[in-house]
Amino acid sequence: MNRIPRYFWRFVGCGVLVWSILAAQISLDDAGIPPRVILDTRDAANWLGGTLEPETVCPDGSSAIRWEHAKEPALRVVNIPSDWTGPHDAIECWLYSQNETNASFVIIFNSENPDTEGQDYYSTTVKLSFTGWRKFIFPLKSMERARRPLGWNQITGVVFTAEGWGNTPDPRSVVNLGQVRLVKLLAEHGPRLADREFFDCLNLDYPGLEAVKAAANAEDFAAAKTAFVKHLKTREQPRWHFDWRQVNAPTSRNPGFNLSNADKFAANCLVSCGIWHQFGERIEWSFNPTEHNYHEWTWGLSRHVFWQELGKAYWATGDEKYARAFVAQLRSWIIDNPVPFSAGNVPYSRWRTIETGIRAYSSWPDAFHYFLGSPSFDDDSIFLMVKSFYEHAVHLRSFPQRNNWLCMEMNGLYHIGTLFPEFKEASAWREYAANRLYEEMSRQVYPDGAQVELAPGYHGLALDNFLGLWKLARLNRQTLPEDYVLRLEKMYGMYLNVTSPDGRAPAVNDSSWIDTRAPLLEAARLFPQRSDFLYWGTGGQQGTPPAFTSTFMPYAGWFTMRSGWGPQDLWLHFEAGPFGAGHQHEDKLSFVIHAYGTRLLTEGGVYAYDASQWRKYVLSAAAHNVVRIDRLDQNRRDAPCFNLTEKPLDNRWITNELFDFAEGTYSEGFGPGLKLKVSHSRAILFVKPHYWLLFDVLTPPDDLGHEYTTWFHFNTDHALALDAPHGYLSDEPGSAKLLIAPLNPDGLDARLFCGQEQPEVQGWIPAEGLRCRPVATPTFVRKAKGAFAEAYLIYPVKAQDKLPIKKIRRLDERSFELLFHDGTRHAIQFSLGNQHLKSLRWNAFDQHGTQTSCIVIE
Repeated sequence: MNRIPRYFWRFVGCGVLVWSILAAQISLDDAGIPPRVILDTRDAANWLGGTLEPETVCPDGSSAIRWEHAKEPALRVVNIPSDWTGPHDAIECWLYSQNETNASFVIIFNSENPDTEGQDYYSTTVKLSFTGWRKFIFPLKSMERARRPLGWNQITGVVFTAEGWGNTPDPRSVVNLGQVRLVKLLAEHGPRLADREFFDCLNLDYPGLEAVKAAANAEDFAAAKTAFVKHLKTREQPRWHFDWRQVNAPTSRNPGFNLSNADKFAANCLVSCGIWHQFGERIEWSFNPTEHNYHEWTWGLSRHVFWQELGKAYWATGDEKYARAFVAQLRSWIIDNPVPFSAGNVPYSRWRTIETGIRAYSSWPDAFHYFLGSPSFDDDSIFLMVKSFYEHAVHLRSFPQRNNWLCMEMNGLYHIGTLFPEFKEASAWREYAANRLYEEMSRQVYPDGAQVELAPGYHGLALDNFLGLWKLARLNRQTLPEDYVLRLEKMYGMYLNVTSPDGRAPAVNDSSWIDTRAPLLEAARLFPQRSDFLYWGTGGQQGTPPAFTSTFMPYAGWFTMRSGWGPQDLWLHFEAGPFGAGHQHEDKLSFVIHAYGTRLLTEGGVYAYDASQWRKYVLSAAAHNVVRIDRLDQNRRDAPCFNLTEKPLDNRWITNELFDFAEGTYSEGFGPGLKLKVSHSRAILFVKPHYWLLFDVLTPPDDLGHEYTTWFHFNTDHALALDAPHGYLSDEPGSAKLLIAPLNPDGLDARLFCGQEQPEVQGWIPAEGLRCRPVATPTFVRKAKGAFAEAYLIYPVKAQDKLPIKKIRRLDERSFELLFHDGTRHAIQFSLGNQHLKSLRWNAFDQHGTQTSCIVIE
């Protein structure tokens, strides 16, 4: 087919998806609203960093400004109007790229808000992956936002910049810009791809498409459509994880299948993020019924997970009502939500790249195969869905992001390239996606196996997508690098390193207490030589116990202390690493404890990504077991340089049969701008297998007085205040208990918070859904001058046992004794070095004063 399509899509990297006009000029002004020139190129004095080129004329007839990145990394526009509002809804601009450099620049539309710190602006990014003239269209609603810009009626500046935002000026980049106009887009519906363009996107020489090619060449697109759907239903390859042809097989029927959710979904009662909403006959896919700007609800709705439940119900019953509901919802979504011109990673978007990827590898191919054999899934709807699959692929290829998002995007792109090999670009999509994920296994995963976001839940999400691509490739006998799966072994190893006795990874950063047994059981099948994976995955029923107990992951900065691998053993997880590449909490030096079958010390974990007080709380240091100084908290969010590490941390770490010793330091700063530079070094000694000693060394930059507040979050709302020893004991009925006792209570203000909301939130952890539950939170406050150390005894007690500690006796400022009811005693002596614990001696004595054990750390 040697025709030129009316328009085609061209991806230009992380900037914008454009209509590149070829055969005919498509006017966006047909709506009857004339464009408005907002940045005029006729006066070069208004373009600082660029020069007017009178001899260069844009395709729209306007003059052009030449911008050479080698000479000026930024192009600033002055004397601009402030009010950009009106009937228009997009910005239009012609750009000329002299060289295809693949460098990017950002366009910043400032709208400064005096109530916020830092710049407030809208922005979009353009990648110079083309040469010649291209028209760019930037819908206003699709612009990225930084902080809280005042609005398009209060624009205070415009900057084109090739540096910052992860970009570096390329000296080969030379751009000409035409006048910038505000335009009104035509009314939109999806799919954008017309029938003619769809068949241009197919490799019509692909085996089985002979009838499609004949009809398309004759421009009989109705016949071509029918032939294409017939091809989809008769082809033997590719394969999906179940065979759609078995829809009416007796084995597919399941009389006991629970239809309650499917019946709701069929009636347009849909769920997202655990929150249900009853729509009417028409579904408004941009709707949000939640409070506190919980954008995840709208985004999650367009993941279409309910289509999988409809498909299962259809197979279980054969009832066409489930197929009809799917088709109606599918058509509604595709028609009402055309693919955007930009990445669409904004509130209320239905095309964020993460959702696009998730749909492409899960709910969409599942639904496609569940219903392909249904008479309700007619040829027109099948064709519509495949068109949208193509648009999904172009969108994913155009706007790849990073970290866990990229994993989902590339997995989705690979799925489309595999499931629809008839597309001309299918093999290129597969190759690109597989190569990107293969590279990400090194770029996104530390040598110790931790994914760079340092959140076990997102670690698992990345791992699932690495593996998901491999599973589909294996199913369809497609080639991947030989060591593709081998690279995943260390990621599975993370689960074994950090797992608690009840089979959970700690709720670090934006993660819940996720299961570790299921992924390790899968890992045992992939790596049969790892009998320790099998042991943990089967709950100790098969395999052999790990050869280690306690461990340190030197890139993640995660220490895990254990007394053994049994369900009653003691376990502590201590984090002392970088902030993380995303989903971060202000939680460095926090720790959690599980002992005698019970989670005893916990922390904020993850809460819904909304704007509520609970979300702000779990992100903050206040929801973790850390130290606040002068009412200022950790604030690494103000300094992205702390997010990652390029080399292993050199923290002190000792582990043996008698004890574990770990140490970490937070010196990045406290409060806004990290201006309060107090060094906090925390050391933890595990006296195996009984208890822990905690040492906080705090070193201010001056000799002035400072206030230090230390929080400990019990996993219960029951706690007792004790006098001997002075401290707090968690007291959940029928459960193990935990003692938190300062070694030196003199001058220490001890308080217990539980379920407080004013004057600030304290003493809560997330529960199910959008709820939080109160937890007893012992809090110790000391005012001190100069460097000093605060030490605590942390002692777990079995449910049926009494607290064995009789008294903590202070001998001097840094020497203490633990006196036990049975007449034994433990002596503790430590000294301070340069902002950390210099030495520590621990000695155990029996009832007769004879030394029975000794620990020396220097």
